[in-house]
Amino acid sequence: MKKVKYRNLEGKDFEVEYDENAPCIICGEPIISASVGGIDICPWCDTGKCRYCGITIMVLKEEVDGGKSKKELLDHMKWHKSQFQIIKH
Repeated sequence: MKKVKYRNLEGKDFEVEYDENAPCIICGEPIISASVGGIDICPWCDTGKCRYCGITIMVLKEEVDGGKSKKELLDHMKWHKSQFQIIKH
């Protein structure tokens, strides 16, 4: 478990504990570090970037695009993982 400090709208700091190995609610990969969006989303998904190559793929709420952008990000990351498997062999 790790701790992170956030500042609320009144300017007061508060500390939150989080599990860096917990899965991100969008991509399912380990969170690794807290993001501005909170402790249940990885910094990459929070900023709309692929954690492997940095390309920007903004993920919108499913109500907005029916899950299309989330699927695009997950498919993109799956491609990277498949390439890592090829390299390992």
